[in-house]
Amino acid sequence: MEPQAVNTLVDEAESLQESVSGQLKGCIPDELKHLFKDTSLFFQEEILAQWRIQERYDELIDYILYQHEEHGGEDFWKQVLLDLRLKKDEVRAFRMLEGLLPKRLDRVKVCSKNLKKYPDNYLSAANLGVAKGEALKVLYEYAYILENKPADQIDKAKVKKVKGQIEKVLSM
Repeated sequence: MEPQAVNTLVDEAESLQESVSGQLKGCIPDELKHLFKDTSLFFQEEILAQWRIQERYDELIDYILYQHEEHGGEDFWKQVLLDLRLKKDEVRAFRMLEGLLPKRLDRVKVCSKNLKKYPDNYLSAANLGVAKGEALKVLYEYAYILENKPADQIDKAKVKKVKGQIEKVLSM
């Protein structure tokens, strides 16, 4: 089920598109007409940028988890993660990373099983490598936040858990 953030994004993007179109009084220059087509994501991307500026992190996280739960979106989710790190908002950073991780780990397992089933299939091997990379990107960011603090503030149990997850992904 779609989170409310996705519907809010669509509504705000449509509103922005109507506002801009109204300001142009329907005389959209040919060079910009592609931005107003149904296939254009320009206004949604603009709203997402506004959400970052407005620090609407909960909606951003919900959107990211919906859109990129299994793979992709690194440029965007890493930028939001950087925003959260700069705000020292570990709670939201961990919520996002912990939300991204399970489906990515599941994908590694599926790809690993496929490679075992078809060991000579180079596409299965490549797919496993990609899936591992997707999971390791999340785990790396998680580890970075956990360990990038004074030694007496490091949560050793969480570090051990993430280290184990990294080792497990690498061994699959």
